[in-house]
Amino acid sequence: MGNLENNLSSILSEIKAMDCPNGEPKIIAVSKKQSLEKIRVLHALGIQNFAENFAQEAVERINQLDLKAIWHFIGNIQSNKTNLIANHFDWVHSITRYKIAERLNNQRKREGVMNVCIQVKLDENDARESVKPIEVRKLMDEMQNLEKIKLRGLMGISSPESSLEEKNDDFRRLNQLYKELIIEGHEIDTLSMGMSDDYKIAIQNGSNMIRIGTSLFGKRDY
Repeated sequence: MGNLENNLSSILSEIKAMDCPNGEPKIIAVSKKQSLEKIRVLHALGIQNFAENFAQEAVERINQLDLKAIWHFIGNIQSNKTNLIANHFDWVHSITRYKIAERLNNQRKREGVMNVCIQVKLDENDARESVKPIEVRKLMDEMQNLEKIKLRGLMGISSPESSLEEKNDDFRRLNQLYKELIIEGHEIDTLSMGMSDDYKIAIQNGSNMIRIGTSLFGKRDY
Protein backbone atom coordinates (compact mmCIF):
# COMPACT_ATOMS: atom_id res chain seq x y z
CA MET A 1 0.00 0.00 0.00
CA GLY A 2 3.04 2.25 -0.29
CA ASN A 3 1.62 3.77 -3.45
CA LEU A 4 -1.24 5.29 -1.47
CA GLU A 5 1.16 7.06 0.87
CA ASN A 6 3.26 8.27 -2.08
CA ASN A 7 0.20 9.48 -3.98
CA LEU A 8 -1.11 11.38 -0.97
CA SER A 9 2.30 12.89 -0.25
CA SER A 10 2.62 14.04 -3.86
CA ILE A 11 -0.82 15.69 -3.86
CA LEU A 12 -0.18 17.42 -0.53
CA SER A 13 3.19 18.71 -1.77
CA GLU A 14 1.61 20.10 -4.94
CA ILE A 15 -1.08 21.88 -2.93
CA LYS A 16 1.42 23.42 -0.50
CA ALA A 17 3.39 24.82 -3.44
CA MET A 18 0.32 26.49 -4.93
CA ASP A 19 -1.43 29.79 -4.41
CA CYS A 20 -4.80 28.88 -2.89
CA PRO A 21 -7.11 31.94 -3.14
CA ASN A 22 -9.82 30.51 -0.85
CA GLY A 23 -7.46 28.71 1.51
CA GLU A 24 -5.85 25.28 1.34
CA PRO A 25 -8.44 22.83 -0.01
CA LYS A 26 -9.79 19.85 1.88
CA ILE A 27 -9.15 16.53 0.13
CA ILE A 28 -12.19 14.31 -0.34
CA ALA A 29 -11.10 10.78 -1.27
CA VAL A 30 -13.50 9.39 -3.86
CA SER A 31 -13.66 5.80 -2.66
CA LYS A 32 -16.29 4.28 -4.97
CA LYS A 33 -15.24 0.86 -6.30
CA GLN A 34 -12.09 0.92 -4.17
CA SER A 35 -11.22 -1.82 -1.69
CA LEU A 36 -12.06 -1.50 1.99
CA GLU A 37 -8.39 -2.10 2.74
CA LYS A 38 -7.30 0.94 0.71
CA ILE A 39 -9.89 3.11 2.44
CA ARG A 40 -8.62 1.97 5.84
CA VAL A 41 -5.02 2.71 4.84
CA LEU A 42 -5.86 6.24 3.70
CA HIS A 43 -7.86 6.82 6.87
CA ALA A 44 -4.83 5.75 8.91
CA LEU A 45 -2.73 8.21 6.86
CA GLY A 46 -4.97 11.05 8.00
CA ILE A 47 -7.69 11.28 5.36
CA GLN A 48 -10.99 11.85 7.17
CA ASN A 49 -13.30 12.61 4.24
CA PHE A 50 -14.53 10.00 1.76
CA ALA A 51 -17.01 10.26 -1.11
CA GLU A 52 -19.32 7.77 -2.77
CA ASN A 53 -21.62 7.92 -5.82
CA PHE A 54 -24.04 5.04 -5.35
CA ALA A 55 -26.20 5.08 -2.23
CA GLN A 56 -26.97 1.42 -1.60
CA GLU A 57 -23.44 0.20 -2.31
CA ALA A 58 -22.01 3.04 -0.23
CA VAL A 59 -24.13 2.31 2.83
CA GLU A 60 -22.97 -1.32 2.85
CA ARG A 61 -19.35 -0.17 2.71
CA ILE A 62 -19.83 2.49 5.39
CA ASN A 63 -21.32 -0.10 7.73
CA GLN A 64 -18.55 -2.61 7.00
CA LEU A 65 -15.81 -0.06 7.57
CA ASP A 66 -17.24 1.45 10.76
CA LEU A 67 -14.66 4.28 10.67
CA LYS A 68 -14.74 7.64 12.40
CA ALA A 69 -14.90 9.35 9.04
CA ILE A 70 -16.93 12.03 7.27
CA TRP A 71 -18.93 10.64 4.37
CA HIS A 72 -19.86 12.71 1.31
CA PHE A 73 -22.43 11.76 -1.32
CA ILE A 74 -21.46 13.13 -4.73
CA GLY A 75 -23.65 11.23 -7.19
CA ASN A 76 -27.01 11.82 -8.82
CA ILE A 77 -29.78 11.50 -6.22
CA GLN A 78 -32.80 9.35 -6.93
CA SER A 79 -35.93 10.01 -4.89
CA ASN A 80 -36.10 6.41 -3.67
CA LYS A 81 -32.57 6.67 -2.22
CA THR A 82 -32.97 9.86 -0.18
CA ASN A 83 -33.71 8.01 3.07
CA LEU A 84 -30.46 6.03 2.81
CA ILE A 85 -28.46 9.16 1.98
CA ALA A 86 -30.10 11.28 4.69
CA ASN A 87 -29.17 8.84 7.42
CA HIS A 88 -25.70 7.65 6.41
CA PHE A 89 -23.96 10.71 4.99
CA ASP A 90 -22.65 13.93 6.52
CA TRP A 91 -22.44 15.88 3.25
CA VAL A 92 -24.30 15.89 -0.07
CA HIS A 93 -22.63 17.76 -2.94
CA SER A 94 -25.21 17.11 -5.64
CA ILE A 95 -28.40 19.03 -4.75
CA THR A 96 -30.15 20.00 -8.00
CA ARG A 97 -33.83 20.20 -7.00
CA TYR A 98 -35.79 21.51 -4.02
CA LYS A 99 -37.80 18.27 -3.89
CA ILE A 100 -34.65 16.25 -3.19
CA ALA A 101 -33.42 18.71 -0.54
CA GLU A 102 -36.83 18.59 1.13
CA ARG A 103 -36.87 14.78 1.18
CA LEU A 104 -33.37 14.67 2.70
CA ASN A 105 -34.47 17.16 5.34
CA ASN A 106 -37.70 15.34 6.22
CA GLN A 107 -36.15 11.88 6.31
CA ARG A 108 -33.03 12.72 8.32
CA LYS A 109 -33.09 11.02 11.72
CA ARG A 110 -29.40 11.42 12.53
CA GLU A 111 -28.31 13.99 15.06
CA GLY A 112 -27.03 17.22 13.56
CA VAL A 113 -27.70 18.94 10.26
CA MET A 114 -26.72 17.64 6.84
CA ASN A 115 -24.22 19.82 4.97
CA VAL A 116 -25.11 20.30 1.31
CA CYS A 117 -23.85 21.98 -1.84
CA ILE A 118 -25.83 22.96 -4.93
CA GLN A 119 -24.46 21.32 -8.07
CA VAL A 120 -24.07 24.10 -10.64
CA LYS A 121 -23.94 23.58 -14.41
CA LEU A 122 -20.55 24.67 -15.74
CA ASP A 123 -21.08 23.85 -19.41
CA GLU A 124 -24.34 24.54 -21.24
CA ASN A 125 -23.82 21.41 -23.35
CA ASP A 126 -23.29 19.11 -20.36
CA ALA A 127 -26.33 16.80 -20.09
CA ARG A 128 -25.72 15.88 -16.45
CA GLU A 129 -28.36 17.11 -14.05
CA SER A 130 -27.31 20.41 -12.47
CA VAL A 131 -28.58 23.90 -11.72
CA LYS A 132 -28.04 26.74 -14.16
CA PRO A 133 -26.11 29.62 -12.54
CA ILE A 134 -29.05 31.99 -13.04
CA GLU A 135 -31.30 29.62 -11.05
CA VAL A 136 -29.00 29.09 -8.04
CA ARG A 137 -30.37 31.95 -5.95
CA LYS A 138 -33.96 30.73 -6.37
CA LEU A 139 -33.04 27.26 -5.11
CA MET A 140 -31.10 28.78 -2.20
CA ASP A 141 -34.14 30.80 -1.19
CA GLU A 142 -36.39 27.74 -1.39
CA MET A 143 -34.07 25.77 0.90
CA GLN A 144 -33.86 28.41 3.64
CA ASN A 145 -36.54 26.87 5.86
CA LEU A 146 -35.18 23.32 5.83
CA GLU A 147 -34.02 22.98 9.43
CA LYS A 148 -31.97 19.78 9.03
CA ILE A 149 -30.19 21.01 5.90
CA LYS A 150 -27.30 23.48 6.00
CA LEU A 151 -26.31 24.96 2.66
CA ARG A 152 -22.52 25.18 2.69
CA GLY A 153 -21.79 26.22 -0.89
CA LEU A 154 -21.51 25.26 -4.55
CA MET A 155 -20.20 22.23 -6.42
CA GLY A 156 -19.18 22.01 -10.06
CA ILE A 157 -17.96 19.24 -12.37
CA SER A 158 -16.14 20.14 -15.56
CA SER A 159 -17.12 18.38 -18.76
CA PRO A 160 -14.78 15.53 -19.77
CA GLU A 161 -14.64 17.01 -23.27
CA SER A 162 -13.50 20.44 -22.07
CA SER A 163 -10.01 21.67 -22.82
CA LEU A 164 -7.82 22.94 -19.98
CA GLU A 165 -8.60 26.49 -21.07
CA GLU A 166 -12.34 25.78 -21.00
CA LYS A 167 -12.08 24.15 -17.56
CA ASN A 168 -10.22 27.21 -16.32
CA ASP A 169 -12.97 29.52 -17.60
CA ASP A 170 -15.72 27.33 -16.11
CA PHE A 171 -14.07 27.23 -12.68
CA ARG A 172 -13.38 30.96 -12.78
CA ARG A 173 -17.06 31.70 -13.44
CA LEU A 174 -18.21 29.43 -10.61
CA ASN A 175 -15.76 31.10 -8.23
CA GLN A 176 -17.15 34.48 -9.30
CA LEU A 177 -20.70 33.33 -8.52
CA TYR A 178 -19.54 31.98 -5.16
CA LYS A 179 -17.93 35.32 -4.27
CA GLU A 180 -21.02 37.26 -5.40
CA LEU A 181 -23.26 35.16 -3.15
CA ILE A 182 -21.02 35.84 -0.15
CA ILE A 183 -21.05 39.58 -0.88
CA GLU A 184 -24.86 39.39 -1.04
CA GLY A 185 -24.90 38.02 2.50
CA HIS A 186 -25.29 34.29 1.94
CA GLU A 187 -23.44 32.37 4.66
CA ILE A 188 -21.58 29.84 2.53
CA ASP A 189 -17.98 28.70 2.86
CA THR A 190 -17.48 25.81 0.42
CA LEU A 191 -16.52 25.74 -3.24
CA SER A 192 -16.26 22.08 -4.27
CA MET A 193 -14.44 21.90 -7.61
CA GLY A 194 -11.76 19.73 -9.12
CA MET A 195 -11.08 16.03 -9.58
CA SER A 196 -7.98 14.01 -10.45
CA ASP A 197 -7.54 15.51 -13.91
CA ASP A 198 -8.22 19.15 -13.08
CA TYR A 199 -7.86 19.79 -9.34
CA LYS A 200 -4.84 22.07 -9.77
CA ILE A 201 -6.78 24.34 -12.14
CA ALA A 202 -9.71 24.27 -9.73
CA ILE A 203 -7.56 25.27 -6.74
CA GLN A 204 -6.10 28.18 -8.71
CA ASN A 205 -9.68 29.31 -9.28
CA GLY A 206 -10.72 29.21 -5.65
CA SER A 207 -11.71 25.62 -4.90
CA ASN A 208 -11.41 24.78 -1.22
CA MET A 209 -12.70 21.19 -1.50
CA ILE A 210 -11.32 18.77 -4.11
CA ARG A 211 -12.71 15.31 -4.92
CA ILE A 212 -9.82 12.99 -5.75
CA GLY A 213 -10.14 9.36 -6.85
CA THR A 214 -7.64 7.93 -9.34
CA SER A 215 -4.72 10.23 -8.44
CA LEU A 216 -5.04 9.08 -4.83
CA PHE A 217 -6.13 5.44 -5.01
CA GLY A 218 -4.81 4.45 -8.41
CA LYS A 219 -7.05 2.55 -10.81
CA ARG A 220 -10.19 0.98 -9.38
CA ASP A 221 -9.94 -2.58 -8.15
CA TYR A 222 -13.07 -3.83 -9.91
